[in-house]
Amino acid sequence: MVRHLVTFTLEGFASSDAAQTHLRQIKVALEALPASIPALKAMRVHPNENPAEAVGFILEADLETWQDLPLYAEHPAHQSVVKELIAPYKKGRACVDFEI
Repeated sequence: MVRHLVTFTLEGFASSDAAQTHLRQIKVALEALPASIPALKAMRVHPNENPAEAVGFILEADLETWQDLPLYAEHPAHQSVVKELIAPYKKGRACVDFEI
């Protein structure tokens, strides 16, 4: 099993309430992906609750094999969420992949 962890720093929201509303939309959209992407076994999204930190949220995805990682990453359903909800606000991204 491969765990894919990604942190995102977001910017460009009119207010902290707008940011929180948008983070909830991201969470719902990403956590729905396992139903559409066979390679994706689980998806968890954790918005950062500490306002003193810059990171907006962390994504945890579980995949069976390393070969499944690009199948998930390049899947149209995943790309749609990235393009519509994440990319317009993305300031930074960091990723770590490892076997569990």
